[in-house]
Amino acid sequence: MLIIGMTGGIGSGKSEALKIFASLNIEVIDLDKISKEITEKNHEAIEEIKTLFGQALFNKENELDRKKLRDMIFSDKNLKIKLESILHPKILGEVKKKLSSFSDESYVVIDIPLLFETNQYVPLISRSLVIDCELSDQIERVKKRDGMDTAMAQSIISQQVDRNTRIQRGDDVILNDGSIGSLEGSIKKLHEKYLNLVAVK
Repeated sequence: MLIIGMTGGIGSGKSEALKIFASLNIEVIDLDKISKEITEKNHEAIEEIKTLFGQALFNKENELDRKKLRDMIFSDKNLKIKLESILHPKILGEVKKKLSSFSDESYVVIDIPLLFETNQYVPLISRSLVIDCELSDQIERVKKRDGMDTAMAQSIISQQVDRNTRIQRGDDVILNDGSIGSLEGSIKKLHEKYLNLVAVK
């Protein structure tokens, strides 16, 4: 089984790309989704987050205020590192469980936003796929999607690997600067390529 590690900067279009792979009947693993699941109110990670950040991040129902958390970690790098030390091992454990259940598939796509920032998943994958776009497109998409201002969008982008490094390290790169239809066409070509790679093995 080929394991494709898909990455890209915030706002590059990874979520749309993942949907397209799923529509081709490819099993996909979304790290952001796993992260949300393990920060639901009944998960063990919540108590660890509460110990680190305090009760102020939680409402009366013990639900995490994700926007407040995001604002905190992107304005304090040390807090970000501490949060990652809680979440990353738990997320990796879930990914490995899912991969073992997909062992009969030809290939699997894992959406790994910080693939090259942490290098944690590099030994796990067969190939890396970068979803790329212009910096200006990233900022506009994030502002529109998440309702954040330019400064916050730039702050998040600045803490990710720069675009050129990401492109250089990617085995496959898709420039997502057009329509959803264009992205779909690019992914369908890659889909055929990955199936051929599996057939050759």
